[in-house]
Amino acid sequence: MTLISKYEHESLKVGEETFKAKHLDLLSKFLGDKVGEDAPFSLIHNGVKFKQFVGVISVGDLQIEVLPKADKNAGDAEKNIWESHLMEMLRVVYKLKLKLPSKADQQVKRSPVLDVFLDRFMDEVEHLMHVGLVKAYRRVEDNRNALKGRLVMSKHIIKNMVHKERFYVEYTTYDRNHIVNRLLYKALRVIPDISTRSYTQNRAKTLLFEFPELNDIAVTDALFSRLSYDRKTEDYREAIELAKLILLNYMPNLTYQRGNNVFALMFDMNRLWEEYVFIMLKRQLKDYTVLAQDPKSFWQSSKSSSTIRPDIVVMNGDECVAVLDTKWKCPDTTKPADADLKQMYVYHDYWNTDKTALIYPGNEENVAGDFMKDGSEVAECDMFYLPIYVNPAERKTTLLDMSNLINFLSPR
Repeated sequence: MTLISKYEHESLKVGEETFKAKHLDLLSKFLGDKVGEDAPFSLIHNGVKFKQFVGVISVGDLQIEVLPKADKNAGDAEKNIWESHLMEMLRVVYKLKLKLPSKADQQVKRSPVLDVFLDRFMDEVEHLMHVGLVKAYRRVEDNRNALKGRLVMSKHIIKNMVHKERFYVEYTTYDRNHIVNRLLYKALRVIPDISTRSYTQNRAKTLLFEFPELNDIAVTDALFSRLSYDRKTEDYREAIELAKLILLNYMPNLTYQRGNNVFALMFDMNRLWEEYVFIMLKRQLKDYTVLAQDPKSFWQSSKSSSTIRPDIVVMNGDECVAVLDTKWKCPDTTKPADADLKQMYVYHDYWNTDKTALIYPGNEENVAGDFMKDGSEVAECDMFYLPIYVNPAERKTTLLDMSNLINFLSPR
């Protein structure tokens, strides 16, 4: 399997590197009727164009790595740095444990994004198997050679007109064929088809060998949304979330031609940056309450309504200290876009705060600004650039440098 590395918002056309028409056809089928924000890429003439989604796409014998790139002037020589930025954000947001690649792994061109998610999923499955997979009662209908439970007479007559020795019965059994176990089992079966690393494939096969064989299950978004957790299944929550990422982003080969599976593990960079900044800020602001996506009513009619919800709101008791909005981009000038400024002014007004700020990734100097009314300053609206410090060789990271931002939030 070969690896192609691209940045968000770049395009990939047939004939470029090892991208072929068969890969484009598989991606087209995978995209299906996804449009707008639901689609991680779009189809263009003889190729695809990536959006603000980053991650990895496995298509047949090809793996496409899509990396974040907030700085449009950065060169390809910085690919390892942007890959490390992505890994750091995923590590924090999804609580991943990053492991140093072995020498054998380093000799194979592959994206580490997929492997760390699969490793984390299998860590969770191993833990659940160690403490014991959950059991539950379930009703079973079966055509058996011995009478067990209640005889279902209507179906017994239809199915056993010839085979008089059989009984169509309904009974209750207590086993591990629980829906959460079936989801984990199905996700484990997918891993050997989507991973390029022999260690990951062998680990998944070992777990499958030790896992009880369970009934198959049809996977949909609705199925996961209906899941509820109780005292016995609460420990499954993280493993199920990872299984959801694996199963809902996998398109199996339905033509039985080997190597035609498609899997896309993609993340919206706007959302990922927002969650990353929120988590890091919450860790450092121990004396404040940090809220994400705090909504307020903005417009209403007899038929509809609209709300506004800033990315981050910092509270001190009942008082709003500041409203922050994250932007995964670097502005072309020393001032924000007009639409962003108008948005921040509304936040200042609705949350009754004199401090607002836009948060960008990068190493540029922060810009202090103020909203003006009748020649007077009415509120602050600053631009903060937060660099992500990463050592790509060792995968070691430090916290975002938020010292200036925290000083901005502190009372004068």
